[in-house]
Amino acid sequence: SSRGPVSHSISLAGLEYGVLSPLKQPPEITVQPVSVTAFTADDISLTCEASGNPAPSFRWVKDGEEFDPTSDPQLSTSADSGSFSASGNDPIGEYQGKYSCYAYNGLGTAVSNEVQIIIENTPKYVKEKKVTRKVEEGESVVLKCNPPSSTVAPFIHWMDRNLRHFEQSERVTQGRDGNLYFANVFASDGRDDYTCHAQYISARTILPKEPISLTVTTSNSVLRNRRPQMMHPSGAHSSYLALRGSTLELECIPEGLSAIGLLTNGNGTVCCGNTGAMQMCKATGPIPAGVDPDPRRRAEGGTMVMEDVQPGDTAVYQCLASNKHGTALFNTYVYIIELPPQMLTEDAKVYTVVEGQRALLSCETFGSPKPKITWEGESSDTLLSDPRVSQLANGTLQIASIAQEDAGLYTCSVPGANLSITAELDVLNKTAIISPPEYLRVQRGKSGFFTCQAVVDPKLYPPVIQWRMNRKKIFESPYNDKYTLDGSTLAVSDVQSEDEGMYTCEVITRLDMAHASGYITIIDKPDPPTLLQLSAPKDRSLMLSWSPEDDHNSPILEFVVEYEEQQFGKGEWIEVARVTGEVNHVTAPLRPFGTYSFRVTAINELGKSKPSSPSALHSTPPAAPDMNPEDVRSESTEPGTLVIMWEEMDQQNFNGPGFQYKVMWRQSIGQGPQWHHNYTSSPPFIVMEAGTFIPFEIKVQAVNDLGEGPEPEPEIGYSGEDTPLEAPVGVGVEVINSTAIKVKWAPVSKDTVRGHLLGYKVHLKRLGPGNRRGRRKRGRNEREGERSDSVTVETGANEEKKVLGGLQPYSRYAVSVTVFNSKGEGPPSEPISFDTPEGVPSHPTSLHLESPSETELTLHWTPPSQPNGVLTGYLLQYQQSDEDSPMQVETIDDSSASQFTVKQLDPQSRYRFYLRGRTSAGDGEAIIKEGATMLDGAPPSNISMSVGETSVNLSWVSGDRHRNVAFHIHYLSKNGGGQWKVSEKLNSTQSFYQLQGLQPGSQYRLQFIFSNNTFWETDIQTQGEGMLELKEGFATQGWFIGLISAIMVLLLVLLILCIIKRTKGGKYSVKDKEEGQVDSEARPMKDEAFGEYRYTSAPHNLLHMTTFNPNPNQLTRVRFQNTYLYAQTLIWAQIMLQMKNSHKVDL
Repeated sequence: SSRGPVSHSISLAGLEYGVLSPLKQPPEITVQPVSVTAFTADDISLTCEASGNPAPSFRWVKDGEEFDPTSDPQLSTSADSGSFSASGNDPIGEYQGKYSCYAYNGLGTAVSNEVQIIIENTPKYVKEKKVTRKVEEGESVVLKCNPPSSTVAPFIHWMDRNLRHFEQSERVTQGRDGNLYFANVFASDGRDDYTCHAQYISARTILPKEPISLTVTTSNSVLRNRRPQMMHPSGAHSSYLALRGSTLELECIPEGLSAIGLLTNGNGTVCCGNTGAMQMCKATGPIPAGVDPDPRRRAEGGTMVMEDVQPGDTAVYQCLASNKHGTALFNTYVYIIELPPQMLTEDAKVYTVVEGQRALLSCETFGSPKPKITWEGESSDTLLSDPRVSQLANGTLQIASIAQEDAGLYTCSVPGANLSITAELDVLNKTAIISPPEYLRVQRGKSGFFTCQAVVDPKLYPPVIQWRMNRKKIFESPYNDKYTLDGSTLAVSDVQSEDEGMYTCEVITRLDMAHASGYITIIDKPDPPTLLQLSAPKDRSLMLSWSPEDDHNSPILEFVVEYEEQQFGKGEWIEVARVTGEVNHVTAPLRPFGTYSFRVTAINELGKSKPSSPSALHSTPPAAPDMNPEDVRSESTEPGTLVIMWEEMDQQNFNGPGFQYKVMWRQSIGQGPQWHHNYTSSPPFIVMEAGTFIPFEIKVQAVNDLGEGPEPEPEIGYSGEDTPLEAPVGVGVEVINSTAIKVKWAPVSKDTVRGHLLGYKVHLKRLGPGNRRGRRKRGRNEREGERSDSVTVETGANEEKKVLGGLQPYSRYAVSVTVFNSKGEGPPSEPISFDTPEGVPSHPTSLHLESPSETELTLHWTPPSQPNGVLTGYLLQYQQSDEDSPMQVETIDDSSASQFTVKQLDPQSRYRFYLRGRTSAGDGEAIIKEGATMLDGAPPSNISMSVGETSVNLSWVSGDRHRNVAFHIHYLSKNGGGQWKVSEKLNSTQSFYQLQGLQPGSQYRLQFIFSNNTFWETDIQTQGEGMLELKEGFATQGWFIGLISAIMVLLLVLLILCIIKRTKGGKYSVKDKEEGQVDSEARPMKDEAFGEYRYTSAPHNLLHMTTFNPNPNQLTRVRFQNTYLYAQTLIWAQIMLQMKNSHKVDL
């Protein structure tokens, strides 16, 4: 700025000091990083320093991607620069690559040169064969070194076996390629220890090659007087193309005797003298030694090095080798290129990338020197100030971690030249899997299902979904259904061990790919435990241990231990214990006098394993019983006996041989502490003469040969019961209402019950209708509802009253009470009779409606099935179906009435009727019916039809609520005249009718007639082919028809006569056969004989049968002829009859 720095003044105690604020400036690289070639054990470091105000921040880009040295614990970084280093003690191979350093602050970004870190292994010589060269004295020779390749050329040292360097001269020269050149050899040059040593400075390694043996033979034919020649470069001339500003090396090595090499340019200027010194001189005279007119050039042995070449250095350079015998000249053309900047990348190129990816916008230029370029975006912010943005050495703009806001136009331009291109960046949505495959636990043999749903940018649609199993692609097979691919779903059927692994879903588009993985773990029921061991045996226990087996990826939750008792068991395995899956042993309790085997079952979330193999048998010693039978009780059913029962003990609880039950009893009252006992092997045990319902103390003890079980506690039992002796007394009845009463009684003495008092039974019997004066005569329905019935109600032992409901009103009942025990009932009390009062009747049994007119409805009903009293009449209520209409009431005082007519009704409304019976107790239940009056009849409408060949189907719709009307169908054939025909009488409620007897292919006129008026008519055409009408002629005349009829009758008579004659004739005599015939019962008929039927002269033309054996062929022919003639006669007769009735023939 032309204003210069800003000045501020501060006044302190009369003194004024001027303070200049620092000037802000963008970053600038002050120390460039340098490429590094390191070996595996070397330290590496990259230096990057920059200036700027404010102080810049640093970041690195490695191989086009962001690289943060501070996040790598193996790297050491500098706080005030971008430099970092790594120690050779750590692996450094991962750091190989191309690096760029970026320094940025709010004013801009500076980019360093692109450098490279190359990591190599320490060079090593490969064992080679020893080389031997044999030349004659005076010849030239080249000894090649060929050191191991490296990105950094090694320093070459030719030394002998004593590590002394070979002295170089005009005759012996080491080229820049490391080879040792002899312009001519002397006999003294022959030796066998020419060794090339390659020194790798960075690796701190010197590698000697195999020594080369050089043998020089003397020869009298050595041409000492010959012109020199060029050993390097070869050929007569060469050319070099160099960019301005680069460094160029030209090497010239002559061969021959006393050869001197001079390198000059095309203008005759000598560039170098002999191979051992560099001099600059002109053709006119020498220049003093040490004077170099151009510091960009220097001589290194036989090589001229030209630095920072410029277009003016373009020339033909000559290498001149001469001796007194001649001169050898080699020309080298050097052309220094200077080209204006050019854009090689096309303009307006569109780059499509996906969010999160790296974008590389190309800007390739060409020129000499190489043009510098700048990138700009659409925003005003400096593009390179974004740490994600980098400009690579080749001009490419790199944007890491692309986001949607990065989309837009970018411009690449060459400062100072009117050159620029634009690049458009289109950012698409990243493909994302929103429903990835899950980690599945699948039972062996079942199917596993993976889903993989992804969101894809519409411009990348459709994607390709590829499934992999352990990185191998999965495809459907037509030969099995192992894999089923259905869109985003993968089904793996019949999962086995080989199906376990990682399943990856890849959603692939043309620009990106998303992937997610799931896993199938095979789970199954566990394998059965093994290695069951019995240890620490005791009389009643032992230790059982086992070894768990494969749980098939589902942890074992618990083990179930079971035993089978071999001696008294029933072949059943009994569970002993359950332990958790971490425990593999248990102490099993055992019973005495048993032989046991054990097994163990493992359980996981899928269920039980198969049981293990049974363990070895283990037996326990016998012992006295340690328990007694349970549920000791009395089950006496007969008086005078005491039946003692108990639950039998399981044999496994006998504990030893000789097992029995010791049964003990005594009366609980009156006979003292004397116990009676006996032994038995099974229940029950019966004590005789024990009295009726006497209490006893009873107990049962288990005993065997080794002793008795524990002392049992006595139980109270009773001898057999008998029926009660007395009936309850003080029975009374209180009528609560027409359907309920309360019965009371006094308790009976317990001594008379002769057993456990279970309760009382109240017996209620209906004797008939109530006994009231003035009862009307009952109808059949009422009588059916008054059939007598009985009810018995049980009560508890402590109850002395009972309320009975559900009685029928207006009825007479009798009630009695008995007491009962388990043996039965005692005698009943004296019956007490009572009447129930009248109640309201049930609803009338039926109700239907009739409509004598459009404003009247007649109700017909039948009386209630249960009048529950004397019926005094009926109550009729009705209203329109609309609930808001008022209720109308009609009282019918005649109890015998069965119908009632309601008048002045609205024909357009529906009504709801409520009819109730009435007694003195009130109105009963209502029977409800809805209906409406019938409107005057009207003929049907909406008539449709379906026409066939000989009939027509007619259907219609009758009017709603209209009375039935009768009508007829009149129809007339329009083919050749005729008369009208009338159908049968039809009703409007039929809705369907089929009119039959029509001729196929004919036209008819139909009319529907009601009250002598036609209310609908139409024309129809029947289907099928019609009748062909004969033309008028003699064939239709009456006389011709009569003549034909007479002829046919005559032919029929003649035919009958012929049949009779033919039947009587023949080649055999029936009479002879009859005379020679024997008794049919004495001689059986042959199979081929059959009966002959013929007419006789008997008065009644009876059919006579004679057995004969005619010629079968003859008989068949006669029958066929007779049948044929008869059929012809019938056909002609039918034809004549039709011709007489109608002059038409049916085609």
